[in-house]
Amino acid sequence: MDKKPLRKEIAARIAAMSATQKSAESQKVAHKVASFGITGKKVFIYNALPDEVDTGKLIKTLAADNDVYLPVVDGEDMFLVKYGGKTVKGAFGISEPEGERLTTEEVAPDICVTPLRAFDGELNRLGRGKGYYDRFFAACDCEKIALAFDCQKTDKINADAHDVKMDVVVTASETYRK
Repeated sequence: MDKKPLRKEIAARIAAMSATQKSAESQKVAHKVASFGITGKKVFIYNALPDEVDTGKLIKTLAADNDVYLPVVDGEDMFLVKYGGKTVKGAFGISEPEGERLTTEEVAPDICVTPLRAFDGELNRLGRGKGYYDRFFAACDCEKIALAFDCQKTDKINADAHDVKMDVVVTASETYRK
């Protein structure tokens, strides 16, 4: 399936989920990631939009034992800002931290916890189409962990040459690994 219609189909699946279902799946996903025992790492993680797995509690959990960075979007660029507990509304209505904007090279994260629009059994990731994370992954050799609702799995994503596979995709019911 082409990417644009697939994004639309997955958006409809997510929209059909109740708030209770989204919350329950988000909690299960966060619990699984917390159980990975991530400590002493530089972790880059997203602040969720309403149609993404909620990362609010996971960010706080990871920040207890790691240096946590959140994305800040400025035009075509995505910067990393160290999480300090306070955020403001930024681009696309996403909560962003206040602080010094750092490049991927300056931070060199060990782990990136990323959102996605869809994924397949080969751990191909389909994003929203702006390419922010594709450019990030091209500049950063880190472990790539994607968080998803169960309904975001699809049979096949037609990956392009610049698309980067995930190392792990975590849903409420499964943890998919390379």
